[in-house]
Amino acid sequence: PDTPVPGDTAAYILLEGMPMSFDKLERSMNAYLKTPMSMDSPDPITFDTLPIVEDTPDEVAGTADDMEEVNGSIEPVAPKKKEVVDPAAAVYAIPELAALGRAFRSSAPVMLTESETEYVVQCTKHIFANHVVLQFSVQNTIEDQRLDNVTVLIDDSASEIYTASGEIPCNGIRYGDSKNCFTVLERNTEAALAPTTFTCELRFTVLQVDPATGEAEGDTFEEEYPLEDLQISTSDFMAKVTVPDFRKAWENAGQENEVLEKFALNFKKLEDAVTAVIDFLGMQPCDGTGAVKPNTEGKPHMLHLSGVFVGGQHVLARAQIAMQGTNGVILKIAVRSDDASVSRIVADCIM
Repeated sequence: PDTPVPGDTAAYILLEGMPMSFDKLERSMNAYLKTPMSMDSPDPITFDTLPIVEDTPDEVAGTADDMEEVNGSIEPVAPKKKEVVDPAAAVYAIPELAALGRAFRSSAPVMLTESETEYVVQCTKHIFANHVVLQFSVQNTIEDQRLDNVTVLIDDSASEIYTASGEIPCNGIRYGDSKNCFTVLERNTEAALAPTTFTCELRFTVLQVDPATGEAEGDTFEEEYPLEDLQISTSDFMAKVTVPDFRKAWENAGQENEVLEKFALNFKKLEDAVTAVIDFLGMQPCDGTGAVKPNTEGKPHMLHLSGVFVGGQHVLARAQIAMQGTNGVILKIAVRSDDASVSRIVADCIM
């Protein structure tokens, strides 16, 4: 195939594919502009310095086949563009957290209470280079209470990886309102990443109020409310990013830092095993391999996965998943990246 001559920018643009789509480039540029202190950096903007943007569900499913009726006939139309909100925007709005810089990625919210309880709490994990910021969204469902000085206590005493180093409380959560408080965990980058579980407790000051007017009445008192345990997994540090050509990317990665493993998994259905492997690794399925094709008649399923690990390491994985009898699955997996230690960390995500 044709290859651009070094220094020939025009040939490079024509012959080399972009590492991301134009839509992702736009989203990445917007994220760059909204990140604290980005515009103060003297470094030039390159693909490597732009923020990682993960694939959205619409991008994964493909929305280009939208149809509408035009002059009596059904014709394909371009999908309507949806605004993608940066989940770390709430963190960037807190001046005390600006010094942490740009978030690498943010997890989906995790519920720490039932949705019908007096106080409804969910947590979003924001991953930074050396920190994890836990954003707790707290909703008050009690009419005659207002919540002040709301924080979530994280018990870090058993962890060698994370240390709670700061809290940002929130105030004035009235009936029906939701507000965010934050807990900052400092990560020991010398310690190997491993799944870590924390016990959590919601702490706040209750102010009795008149349900009709919202005016304060009565005394205040301190309250503690136990929450579900929170887990930070290794997969939280993996961004779900696909590659334009998986086969080419796999060959270019080479075998130098490849890690090969074989696991026996306890799943009765191939579809469940495929879903679990994707969740364990936190990576993005490529080439439509994220779902098992119907009528495979017990044949092994090949799964292609791509992602970017914290620190900017691109990671690829190929997994063969096959039923063994009726009560088990055999997983053979190969992981490639530019760093053997990263390949090992990713392979060890299989539980």
